[in-house]
Amino acid sequence: MPIAQLDIHPWTPSRPLRSAPALLAALVCAAACIVITASPASASALRVYTGAPGVYTVQPTSTNDHPIVHDLDAGIVVPAGTTKYLSSKLIVSQASVVTETSHLVYCTQAGSSTLVDRLVSGQNVLAGASTTILTRGMITAPSSGNLTCALKAIFIDHSGSSDPESIRVESSTYVEDVFGVLAASAQTYQPTRTRVDTGYYAASVTFTAPAGVTSIQAIGDVNVTTCYGSSPEPLCAGGRLTGGYAYVGTQLVVNQLNSNGSVCVTTTNGDLAGVTVTNTVHHFKINTWHTSVPVSAACTSRDFQASTRVTANTGAESIIVEANHQSLTAMFVA
Repeated sequence: MPIAQLDIHPWTPSRPLRSAPALLAALVCAAACIVITASPASASALRVYTGAPGVYTVQPTSTNDHPIVHDLDAGIVVPAGTTKYLSSKLIVSQASVVTETSHLVYCTQAGSSTLVDRLVSGQNVLAGASTTILTRGMITAPSSGNLTCALKAIFIDHSGSSDPESIRVESSTYVEDVFGVLAASAQTYQPTRTRVDTGYYAASVTFTAPAGVTSIQAIGDVNVTTCYGSSPEPLCAGGRLTGGYAYVGTQLVVNQLNSNGSVCVTTTNGDLAGVTVTNTVHHFKINTWHTSVPVSAACTSRDFQASTRVTANTGAESIIVEANHQSLTAMFVA
């Protein structure tokens, strides 16, 4: 089962075993282009580290239709009727085999195990490597009650080994409320799994900057999966399947619009940035952001449109942009 599908199952929490061994079209600027290269916004005081670091068993490949969801004992509360920007880093090491790793933030209401919202990332973690997986996004609690968003993980053996395998969750793993309750926000998840042979704009979202605000922030994250093999999944059929890797470009594009819908100003987070995703890693999360997108008074509206430009180099494999809670674009005012 692809990592990208692991978030749809009911979860069963478990605890760590302390004694176990140790993933095209050219951008046209229709009036002016502003390039901003920025680091992620600074962390808030509300960062909750895992209360359950240590070594976990890796689930055998043969049982991956029934994944065990490990509770990493860290959570954030989103008050009823409010929206928060949650960011989480799962930091793992000492995997004894290539391990399908799902990084999950599951949000439920008190007294219920029903998922109200979630954030999801998936990646194959290589044996012996130290790997950080970032998942983040906007979570809105219903007016009927608070949400508690808890950090979880799934670990499945990607090698098919018959031996007991393990992976270590580091104590630096955390989930964070970045800014507290947001003043305004908009978010769109990628609606469908989409194969990319050349170029694509993922998870387009629109947002109106509130009156008086002079800048907004934006994030654009995509989970991608490489296409390869003699018997590829159906969506990869017809794409490029050979080469051993995909070369994926990403660029976060934010357009401020005029009142007639035309593009007034385009802001990007820099040039198209490429990353190689090998078939061993296979699934990979790519994160992009703007920490300050100007609201131009020269434009005839305060409306914005944003998406993540994703490219697949034609000299390597095609890719799939994963859908739903794995790939998203958001704009907000903290």
